[in-house]
Amino acid sequence: MVVFGSNVLLFSDKHCQFPQHSDLKVSWSRWYRRAIERSAKQLSGAEKFIKEYPSRVFLDKDCRARLPIALPDPRRARYFLLAVTRGSYETAERYWNGQSSGSLMLDSSIVAEDHYANPFRVGFPLENRRFVHVLDEMTVDVLLQELDTVPDLIGYLECKEEFLTQTGLHVSAAGEEQLLARYMCTLRDGKHALPKIPHGTGAVALVEGDWEFYSVSPQREAKRAADAGSYMWDDLIEYQSSFIRAGTATTVAGLTEQETDHERVVRALADETRFSRRQLAAHFRFALTQSQPGRKFARVVASADRANRAYVFLTAPKPSEVTYEEYRKMRSDTLLTYCTGVKLRIPDIVEAVGIASEPFSESVSSQDFVYVDLTEDLAAEHRERLSEMMKELEVLQSPLIKPIKGQDHEFPMPFNFETGPEFFSAHNGIPMNRAARRAMAKRARGKRR
Repeated sequence: MVVFGSNVLLFSDKHCQFPQHSDLKVSWSRWYRRAIERSAKQLSGAEKFIKEYPSRVFLDKDCRARLPIALPDPRRARYFLLAVTRGSYETAERYWNGQSSGSLMLDSSIVAEDHYANPFRVGFPLENRRFVHVLDEMTVDVLLQELDTVPDLIGYLECKEEFLTQTGLHVSAAGEEQLLARYMCTLRDGKHALPKIPHGTGAVALVEGDWEFYSVSPQREAKRAADAGSYMWDDLIEYQSSFIRAGTATTVAGLTEQETDHERVVRALADETRFSRRQLAAHFRFALTQSQPGRKFARVVASADRANRAYVFLTAPKPSEVTYEEYRKMRSDTLLTYCTGVKLRIPDIVEAVGIASEPFSESVSSQDFVYVDLTEDLAAEHRERLSEMMKELEVLQSPLIKPIKGQDHEFPMPFNFETGPEFFSAHNGIPMNRAARRAMAKRARGKRR
């Protein structure tokens, strides 16, 4: 179980050996019942239980160690069910005679027991059509490697569910990886999306070859190269989390419990997509390169994903005349003033996260993390006192201070969407099998050439 804000992801992971029988449909139906049907029912049961009895979730089978995480309010919680079913890939690959990967096909026309007669095709395993994301040993790795932050993964799962549950539309895809490629190659209003289906369309097929097109594209290679620096942000999350898990995270004297809520800081850092992390890490890295004796440097930036969340990156060399403890106290006071004072300069900000450190030039370094909730307006008395402190510490004195919004692009080398991979639609709703889609994809590739 993954709890992330108002989202709860429930995973079931089974590895069932694919049975051997002269009739493939018999083998498939037996494997499907054990690997997919059983997983879907277990996930549905777990979801129902957690919603009805949130206080009865434990970490151990003896039910003594309660879940140490508060579950989201059921009225706004969003549950995702993911069944990882291993064991079918090699058999499926042989079934397609090497002309396709062995990933499970997606077909929204198949429900419950209809699966028994449709080898290696998955639609809605549950009779009530509760959506279950069925992944195999290949696609679970592809999905989690391509979408390696929780916000990115949730964004895809939401979009996929909406796409495959459109009323009156039969959707099929040659595999999860093909759907993922289409999602990554399609941008709408700056966000990843799946194709808009023309009104009146009865069926749509995402053809074979989209993943092959995307996975080796120079655009994806350029994106991965640009993302390399973003993993500095992941290191910050892991660094701070290690102290929380070990119970050794310290609080700088003078700060309130809310301002040093270690877990809340980590949650905010983790609530950034890979693209946003790329930009934030670049800003933090720039701040670390700024070093002038006796002078601090601060950069205030807005999250690319959350426009009302501000980050403050503060670096300050340690003066030789003060102890390290005194230096940390002065630095944390300044950081807190920045994170609170940003509300006076940018009223729309509702939360601020601050990270302070020595610059790269220093031989010793440590980091301070601060989280400030700015959802409520500051009282007049507090605003006056804060303004005086900002003047004293020379914090945010420019009247034109604005968050720095990155001008970067997720794909440094953009796709030409007019000549990219295609999808096929039909107005009569006739379903297309894998062979038909391969033939159409081949014709499309020839046309593009």
